[in-house]
Amino acid sequence: MPSLVLGTAGHIDHGKSTLVKALTGTDPDRLPEEKERGVTIELGFAQLTLPSGRTMGVVDVPGHERFVRQMVAGATGIDVVLLVVAADDGIMPQTREHLAIIDLLGIPKGVVAITKADLADADWLDLVAEEARALLVGTSIAGAPIVPVSARTGAGLPELLAALDAVADEAESRQSSLPLRLPVDRVFTIAGAGTVVTGTLWSGTAKRDDAVELYPSGKKGRVRSVQIHGHPAEKAVAGNRVALNIAGLDTGEIARGDIVAEPGSLSVTDRFDARFTYLASEAKPFESGTRVHVHHGTREVLGRVLLMGQEHMRPGESVFAQIRLEEPLAPRYDDRFIIRSYSPMWTIGGGVVLDALPLRRTTLKPHERELLDALVAHDLSGAALGLLASRGLPMTSAQVAAAIGVPRAQVADDLNRAALERLKVGGETYFTAAEAQDSILAAIERELVAFHDANPNATGLGTATLRDRVDRRLEPRVFDALLELAVARGALVLAGGEARHPKAASTALAAESDAAGKLLALLRAQALAPGTTAELAAEAGVELGIARKVLGRLAAEGTVLRLGPDLHFDAGAVVKAREQIVGYLGEHGTILAKDARDLTGSSRKYILPLLEYFDAQGITKRDGDVRTLGKRG
Repeated sequence: MPSLVLGTAGHIDHGKSTLVKALTGTDPDRLPEEKERGVTIELGFAQLTLPSGRTMGVVDVPGHERFVRQMVAGATGIDVVLLVVAADDGIMPQTREHLAIIDLLGIPKGVVAITKADLADADWLDLVAEEARALLVGTSIAGAPIVPVSARTGAGLPELLAALDAVADEAESRQSSLPLRLPVDRVFTIAGAGTVVTGTLWSGTAKRDDAVELYPSGKKGRVRSVQIHGHPAEKAVAGNRVALNIAGLDTGEIARGDIVAEPGSLSVTDRFDARFTYLASEAKPFESGTRVHVHHGTREVLGRVLLMGQEHMRPGESVFAQIRLEEPLAPRYDDRFIIRSYSPMWTIGGGVVLDALPLRRTTLKPHERELLDALVAHDLSGAALGLLASRGLPMTSAQVAAAIGVPRAQVADDLNRAALERLKVGGETYFTAAEAQDSILAAIERELVAFHDANPNATGLGTATLRDRVDRRLEPRVFDALLELAVARGALVLAGGEARHPKAASTALAAESDAAGKLLALLRAQALAPGTTAELAAEAGVELGIARKVLGRLAAEGTVLRLGPDLHFDAGAVVKAREQIVGYLGEHGTILAKDARDLTGSSRKYILPLLEYFDAQGITKRDGDVRTLGKRG
């Protein structure tokens, strides 16, 4: 049997908490203020055992309009809804808003309980049931069974349990094959144990010693222990209501709305593309750019809804939109979200997350629309190919799967069979559409030509800088592989960490080659008494910047020994000095700095850094002022 969570919904004072207590024996109202006022303020939890033996976690939500935020936080994790309508009140404002939220969240199964049935006669109960049945039409729980019940007398409780059992049997299990993901709805400390978080496990499994990452902060921790409904467990699976004792994170570092997940499994974003639905009950059109409250999982942030290619939408419409966020979220494809108006606050719509890392735009190119259409249709093959086209970047099958929010196996075969370009990088295969790869290579060539035009005396551009100019979203190692591909196609030349266009930089290269010859000749002539970089540049008649660059290249090649930013020796002179000192030590056993100075014809200014270099190389070994032969001498 799949692990499922039952959640309540309905207007304040319609008896949700009382009904949960009658069904489970547990009072979900745990706060003193809730018991004193008789009003549910925070989420409550219980465990329900059904006639079949199945157990369900129960989340009891507040019914007051001031606490819809808590209601949404609880409702996002439920599989079956228990919509409560009081017989003496009938349908009320929060009944409608809660049902709208349930529908927008796509919760597919539910049961309606007509509570306080002992306060009404049969005819009145029939009227309330008919009103409820009409309200459900067109929603995700249309046709749900309706059961009159009295928590006070117990009448109808067996029938309600039987209806819940039947509905639960039809509900689908959550995705255990995806990585662990738990939106946090409570955080607290237990003496001797530390930080504990609770929530509904949206996907994956959680077990002791699992490494976890907190989103969106990125802080890391470890699962110390797992509990399901207050009882220790070896592991929890998707759909369980769980409590995780987290090591490595303090309660001050976690808040309701955070997500505990497998490290690296989610992407933090300040925007996402979505299919947005504006409720038909609204009185006026929705304007693109409207500031709203965005509810995702157990988190609420402010943001704006920007409609794709239009300025307004009518009540009841569903359109593509980009949700721009004022604080980061970590959504995944196919997640549901709720939109509430900025002020005064009420639920005005919601929708489905399609692309969690889109470009910033409100006008869709054809391939971008194709991607969103494929995501709406759950066409994973089309979505995988569309994602590559939309991103315009090389991606591995694992990255494509993570972006869509499905197991890698569900897209890997499609990518392998598709007519895509393949780039081998460190043992991994990166896929990209041919047009996208050609576009990147063209951008590389274009940026190099522009750089040479603006810098005619430069020999090339650093590869890291070139990547930033082309597309900083490209992984460095992927960009390096693309550069090698460009080299193979004759589009650029790589040398010394720089890229240059093969048809450019000839003048600069000639100037550097001439400078290298002059500087090297000077260093050879000066032997163990070289001038500073500025002195060398002046004497050779070379620009200081070019001198620094050329000396750095000569040092990298081994022609010059660099012992400081302003101290360069001819490598041949250093080899000769080494031979002289090693020969002296072979004959005398020890040498002082002044002996080395006189032996090589140098000066104290230069012989000391040379001797320290020989010490570091193991050619000599220093003991106070005396040096002897080292292991490599």
